[in-house]
Amino acid sequence: MTSFSICIPNFNYAGYIGETIGSALAQPEATQVLVCDNASTDGSVDVVRAIADPRLRLRVNRWNVGFAANLDRACEGADADRMILLSSDDLLEAGALATYARVAEALGSGASATVFNSGAHVIDGAGRRTGKVGFDARIWHGARRDAALEAAAGAPVWRIDAALLLRNAMLSMRTPFQFASTCYPRSLYEAVEGYAAVRFFSPDKFFAWKLLGVAAEAIHVDAPLVSYRVHDQNQNAVQKAQRALRHMADQYAATFDTPAELLERAGIDRAALERAFIEQDVALRGMKFVAEGNRSEARRGLAFGKAAYPRLARSNARVQALRALLAAGPAGTGLARIAMRRALARWRDTPAAP
Repeated sequence: MTSFSICIPNFNYAGYIGETIGSALAQPEATQVLVCDNASTDGSVDVVRAIADPRLRLRVNRWNVGFAANLDRACEGADADRMILLSSDDLLEAGALATYARVAEALGSGASATVFNSGAHVIDGAGRRTGKVGFDARIWHGARRDAALEAAAGAPVWRIDAALLLRNAMLSMRTPFQFASTCYPRSLYEAVEGYAAVRFFSPDKFFAWKLLGVAAEAIHVDAPLVSYRVHDQNQNAVQKAQRALRHMADQYAATFDTPAELLERAGIDRAALERAFIEQDVALRGMKFVAEGNRSEARRGLAFGKAAYPRLARSNARVQALRALLAAGPAGTGLARIAMRRALARWRDTPAAP
C-alpha cells in the first residue's frame, strides 16, 4: 500500500492548525504528519503539542525563515512513498489519500513518475463551503480521460504528458495544480531539490514547473479531495493586502531565471515566456483590476510591464486595450467587465499557444 507524508508549514494559524492536522491524521494512509512552525506568536505550537499521535512530529524554527523557506523545512524528514504539502488552514477530505492510493496501485510502476492533483472545495474562515475549484480545461489542454484510473478513483480522471502540461502552464504563467491536493513521489521532490526557490508569493508555481520537468505524467482526479480555505489571513489575502507588485516581481523573475532545460522540455523559448508575462500578468491581470474598480493597481502593473519589456508592452494588443480602458475613466470599468467575460470564455475554449 502506498504511504504518504503530509507536510504542514505553519505561521500563526492557531485557530486552524488543529483541524488541519486532524484531517491528516484521520487518513490511515498518512504514515507521517510533519509540522514546521515558523516562529509563531499566537499559540500554534501549544495546539500542535496537545495532539497525541505517534505519526505527528513538530519542528519549531527559532527564527522566522520566510514563507518559501519554511515549505522545504516542513518536508524535511519525509520518508513515505508520496508527499503532500498541506497549508495549515486547509483540509484533507475524508478518503482523499485512499483515493490517491488506489490510483497509484492502478498505475503500477508508472506511479513513481506521476504527479497527482484533484479538485477542491472552497471554504471560508468558519469552514462553510462557498464554492469549488475544478478541472482547468485550458491548462490541461491535451489531457485524456482514463477509464481504468476512473474505476480506481471513483471519479473522472484526466491524464496528460508532463511535458505538455508544463508547456501549457508556462504559456499561461500559472501553476497547473491546486496547492493542497498536489501529491508527488518523494523521489521527484528530491530530484528537483524541493522548492528551493526565491519567490515572494508563488514558490509553488516554480516547484510545479520543476516537478513537470522530471515527471513522466500528471493526473487530475476531478473530485474535491481537499478543502481550500479563503479568509482574510491566508496567502492570497496577504498578497492582496501587500499590493500586487510582489506577484508581478515573481512572474517577471520567471521570465529570466527559468532554467533552459525546463524551456526545452516545454518546447518553448524564453521569448515566448516574456510574451506570456506581458499578455497574462500585465494585460489580462490589469483588465481584471479595472473590472474590479482597482484602476491604480492596473496602472502599477502596466508601468511594471513597460519597464520590464517596453517593446512587447507597446506591441501587445491587449495592453493597448488596457490603456484604452484606463483612459475611458469610470466607463472603462463596465467595458472591462465585458472584456473579461469574453476573455474568460476564450480561456476555457482555446488552448495555450506561444
